[in-house]
Amino acid sequence: MTTSKPFSTISYNSEDFLISKLDELVAGGVLDEYSFIHHAKEEDELKDHIHLYMIPSHKMDTAKIKDYLQEYDEQNPEKPLGCISCVSSKWDDFYLYGIHDPAYLASKGMSRKYRYIKDDFHFSSKEFFYELIRRIDRSKFIGLERITDAVENGVSFAEMARLGQIPVQLVNQYRLMYELMSCDVVNRAGRETHTPKKEKVSKERTYLIDEETGEIIHNPFLTKENKK
Repeated sequence: MTTSKPFSTISYNSEDFLISKLDELVAGGVLDEYSFIHHAKEEDELKDHIHLYMIPSHKMDTAKIKDYLQEYDEQNPEKPLGCISCVSSKWDDFYLYGIHDPAYLASKGMSRKYRYIKDDFHFSSKEFFYELIRRIDRSKFIGLERITDAVENGVSFAEMARLGQIPVQLVNQYRLMYELMSCDVVNRAGRETHTPKKEKVSKERTYLIDEETGEIIHNPFLTKENKK
């Protein structure tokens, strides 16, 4: 991909190696800024990984970044550590997913076990990224935050309605979101994920499996019966 806009990737590099290489790219005028956060593997993932966000200094071929970040692995000399292909990225989405913000995840039909905070990120410039964080508009997630808090604190949907927290004109949308967020199954809502996928059919649901990370991607309403 050739771009002059921010992009991101999933990295499996060691953090010390990654910081060293990214700092070199900033010093060399290839990148203006970068940020990353380490995520522990979730129950539906195979291994820990790093979400990496980069702002290029000029138009560039992101494939060169992928080559530049190849790291020798003593445990597996024939397969270096590295990152997957880069994709276009927006800071608000990157950061809110990075901290596993519950309301943001709910808006995408997802949920995650682990939570993170701003201090878990590594920033090339704290001043720069703290300002970007300050500018994030969370107003569109207000309703989702209410539902998230209710689900996590065991407040029923009926009680939310009694307390006047459910807009009458949006009751069906709120009810559906409440039910989705109450579900124990982690849902990726069928969206494209880090690497190519293959199908695996269980007795109850049809799943899509991320072969690189082991992430399970499925539609909770897509069963073997109604898929036909």
